[in-house]
Amino acid sequence: MTRFFLALLRLISLTLSFALSTFAAAAFVTFVLFLGSDTGWLQKDPFVALGAIAFMMAMWLSMAQLSFYPSLAAFCTLEFGRMSSLFSNLLAGGFCAFAAMVLLPEYYGGEALPYEARDIWLAMISAGFVGGLTHWILAGHRSGRWLGPQGLPSNPSNDPDAY
Repeated sequence: MTRFFLALLRLISLTLSFALSTFAAAAFVTFVLFLGSDTGWLQKDPFVALGAIAFMMAMWLSMAQLSFYPSLAAFCTLEFGRMSSLFSNLLAGGFCAFAAMVLLPEYYGGEALPYEARDIWLAMISAGFVGGLTHWILAGHRSGRWLGPQGLPSNPSNDPDAY
């Protein structure tokens, strides 16, 4: 019963981590693509701030939609593989962004934005890394702990009770 509650608590933390990771990735894309890495626009025109917020919310919803299944696969792999390193979580975030870009290439076609396709790809893959970092900070560094201690492989030659 305790394992059930630990799994339920972990599922809740992974859900919140997914939501906040995609939000962080959307905020990164908004800063890079919409604002052009220049926050001076926000002070000059208040409508730009409203546009940036609207762009960020639209990016958040689309990123969450497109990266849900790749993230589910990555979360399961990280959890059951007990991979809690920063590197594995960054790679998982990059994988999720790459998979979302490959699944729907026409969605990020670059025709709606005044950027070349390689700039959009670079921004999205970088946003995946930001999402992976955010996931690691929130929940990824505790991957697999709810499963209990990892069993030692039984080797009869090293086991004193085996004889």
